[in-house]
Amino acid sequence: MGTRRLSDEEVGLVLAKERIVRVAFFGADGHFLVPLFYAWWEGTLCGLTTPGRKVAMGRANDRVAFQVDSTATTGPWEWASVSGHGRWVEVRDALEFGEFAPVFYARLADAPGWAVAALEARFGERGVVGWRIVPEALDGRAHGPEEADD
Repeated sequence: MGTRRLSDEEVGLVLAKERIVRVAFFGADGHFLVPLFYAWWEGTLCGLTTPGRKVAMGRANDRVAFQVDSTATTGPWEWASVSGHGRWVEVRDALEFGEFAPVFYARLADAPGWAVAALEARFGERGVVGWRIVPEALDGRAHGPEEADD
């Protein structure tokens, strides 16, 4: 087993295939790492969330780091991982929000009914915030039986 760097095309494939990104926010009161559902759309990670600590931190400091892992079908021994950093952008324009919302919801199409109901209830109670992460740097690694050490 070994590890290798992913090509730019492979990085894009991982980002298009997966749907959970871990985002690290940085602020005066410390760091905050949180998983978020996302869709890879027009070279950015896009999603919808509720207001709270992450949104407040993103408004105060738009610099974020992030990581997406792909292990759901392979387990812990064969994986691909993409990490990077960039800018958190709150999407306030309803037209832009409307462009990526269908792509985002399509990524969650297999969600069980209870999860959809919980998400809709949370959005209804707390509100919805559209967001994008505009990557400034991306890097990917893969690990598996046919990978060559580097």
